[in-house]
Amino acid sequence: MSRLLVGVASVAAVIGVAGSVHAQVTPGPRRPPPSDPSDTWDKHTSIGLELGPGGVLTSYDANESPSALLFYGSVLGRYDITQAWSGGLALRQWWLPGSNHATMFALTARFEPKTYDWGRTFVDAAVGATTTSFAWAFGFDVGAGIEWTIPDAPGLGIGPYVRYNQVVNPDERNNNDGRAWSVGGSFTYHFGRAAAAEKAAGPRRTGGSYRISVPDEDKDGIGDDEDVCRNVPQGKHPDPFKPGCPENDEDGDDVPDVDDACPVTPPGSTPDPKRPGCPLIDTDKDGIADPDDMCPLKPGPATPDPAHNGCPVDKRRAAEEGAPPPSENQNEPSTVKKRSGLKK
Repeated sequence: MSRLLVGVASVAAVIGVAGSVHAQVTPGPRRPPPSDPSDTWDKHTSIGLELGPGGVLTSYDANESPSALLFYGSVLGRYDITQAWSGGLALRQWWLPGSNHATMFALTARFEPKTYDWGRTFVDAAVGATTTSFAWAFGFDVGAGIEWTIPDAPGLGIGPYVRYNQVVNPDERNNNDGRAWSVGGSFTYHFGRAAAAEKAAGPRRTGGSYRISVPDEDKDGIGDDEDVCRNVPQGKHPDPFKPGCPENDEDGDDVPDVDDACPVTPPGSTPDPKRPGCPLIDTDKDGIADPDDMCPLKPGPATPDPAHNGCPVDKRRAAEEGAPPPSENQNEPSTVKKRSGLKK
């Protein structure tokens, strides 16, 4: 009876210490406020699993000596009472040396003193009826651990734990208590945290595409993995045969050499309108480019006749061009009478 009281006192002490810590630590936000209409009871529930090896401190069997070999497992369900406290039911199993076992049907309480962006810390305790191969007895355990939040699995927390278990008089053939420890992994899925993460993320997109970011050193819109000229932008005239490269422009007049009639001569301030990339060359300054000027060294007007375009107009040709057309009756005899030289 005294050992039973010691066990109950131990669990009460853990809960009391956790309560005092809770009074000094302000827990972080965990779930939407109760006034939220969507804050239903299922958003406060969680399920958990613990698995890990351990060792026996004092034997659970009168015929067995203490051994460092056991395996521990537990499944449980909890309900959030406050932001830091939760309670629930647990089924714990210790696979002891030989054919012995200890199975506990327990009430459990968990306290999370602080939550962080990366997860939370916790301490917990459980008390309940425990059965072994030899008797039913009272058992309890206390534990502590850390759980990290998994970003890609909202609501899921994974981390290590350490636990101490004691069963009061598990074998009626002696008066010893069975004691054991275990370490392992704790897995908890909290439905409320999962729902809160989905709500924060917004509606899930379906049928969308994923975009992969590729470096682009010269910022020309061609990724470095395909850009032949990674440090030179392709400009307004990209080379069709070299992705990410500009077309060659020897004279730098912004006219690609393939289209430049004068690839080594920039057009300057007076480009030739008929020859892309070429300057307007007019030796006689008559406003007609030398390639179209039939008299590039003598100024002259523009004429419809390409044979005389840009040539000076001489007087004879001007007279011919300005004289009236010959009469159609040139060959007809003149009708003008000659004056007689005789006097009457």
